[in-house]
Order: sequence, then structure tokens, then C-alpha cells
Amino acid sequence: MALFQSLADTLKALAVGHRVKVTLRPETGRFPNPVEGHITEKDEAGNFSLATDRGAVAVRAGDILSITRLPG
Repeated sequence: MALFQSLADTLKALAVGHRVKVTLRPETGRFPNPVEGHITEKDEAGNFSLATDRGAVAVRAGDILSITRLPG
């Protein structure tokens, strides 16, 4: 339970414009995984859009295994 709360707190602390590295559940079929990019949109549930080198990626909070804020 503490792990989910920690992830939820991290998602709340991130804002549009932050650069992040996100590892998603393998079941999502996303490649490459992990994905790096800038957050372009975000909602209250923790879902967000990520601008990457390969285009926009929609990320659901439930698919995230780990997320790290990167400099820049």
C-alpha cells in the first residue's frame, strides 16, 4: 500500500513541462520501455501525455512501474 501512495504522491508533484523517465508495465506493449520525454498534459487521476522523440505517448497512472524526474 505504501508503494502505491508513494507513486501517487510523485505523480501529484510532477507538472506540465517536467522531463521524466517512465517505465511501464510490459503488458502495455510500449516500445521502447522505459520512455523519456516532457509532460505536455496531466489530469487529476495521474494520467498524462508525454512528448517523446517518437511522438506523443498517453500514459495511464495504472500502467506505471516507476517514474523519475530528470533534469531539464
